[in-house]
Amino acid sequence: MPQHLRYQSKTWATHHVVSRCIQGYAFLKPTQEINAIIRGVLCYSLHKHKSVVELHHYAFLSNHFHLLISAAKTKHMSRFMSHFKGNLARELGRVHDWHGTLWQKRYSSEEILDKESLEEVFKYITQNSVKEGLVDHPSEWLGVHGYHQLVEERELNGEWLNRTKLYYARKRAHARGEVVNERDFITEYQAELTTPPMWRGESEGEYWTLCATLCDEAINEALSKRELPGMGMAKVLSQDTYRARFTKRSPRPLCRTKCLTLLKEFKRAYFEFKAQFQEASARLREAIELGIEEVRVRFPEGGVPLFGGCAFESAT
Repeated sequence: MPQHLRYQSKTWATHHVVSRCIQGYAFLKPTQEINAIIRGVLCYSLHKHKSVVELHHYAFLSNHFHLLISAAKTKHMSRFMSHFKGNLARELGRVHDWHGTLWQKRYSSEEILDKESLEEVFKYITQNSVKEGLVDHPSEWLGVHGYHQLVEERELNGEWLNRTKLYYARKRAHARGEVVNERDFITEYQAELTTPPMWRGESEGEYWTLCATLCDEAINEALSKRELPGMGMAKVLSQDTYRARFTKRSPRPLCRTKCLTLLKEFKRAYFEFKAQFQEASARLREAIELGIEEVRVRFPEGGVPLFGGCAFESAT
């Protein structure tokens, strides 16, 4: 079993998601080509999961990314991340001529339980690119960063190339001696950042004011802790993509909260869920080993059942 099972305590919970490139390689280095790929895959993935996943904030650095995201259920988050990271890895692999695993382990995800922790995570994501000493302000970061949309009011859009349809179209065209125009298989998608569920009580104007205020606070806090000025985008872009970068990281928390009562309740619910999940998993694996073709195993609500829902009855 992984360190933490995928779990969500309620419908439409908000999560802080982090994923890193293998060996710390700079596969996400913010060139124009890489930025276009990230925007295209992100917007397409959000479109594919638009009724069950919402994005609130994000930051893509050279070797990792952060998302502040809400999902209707755990399985929806899992499917979105699988779609997004899988397609992003394939597109980046073409650019970097990389044929192995692109991501370092699986993505981490912590459910956010209160407004104080939501503000903290929002500010932490905003600080990315500044706190590392790359630039002095997120507006200077040429990569894909939520600040550009939340404060500078830029649009988040991107192009998605349907390579499956293109492949078969080229195959048919080749037999007829024709040439296919790749642009005919590109669709542009646009994504909107939504208000996190915990902040839905704010009016639209109040929400955008809150975002601007939190961003200003985050940037000032990051600058106050730094001793040297940012290296600048020219130096960032000149760095070797395949230089291994390792940073000391603490184990990811089970959830994010400032309230001891909420933490205790979440842990109680999680460990109860974990015990039920492990029991159901053991029963299903035993049935498979014994060659039983039909088995009914009920997985607990809040997680992601094994095998994506095949060969068992799921409570989710």
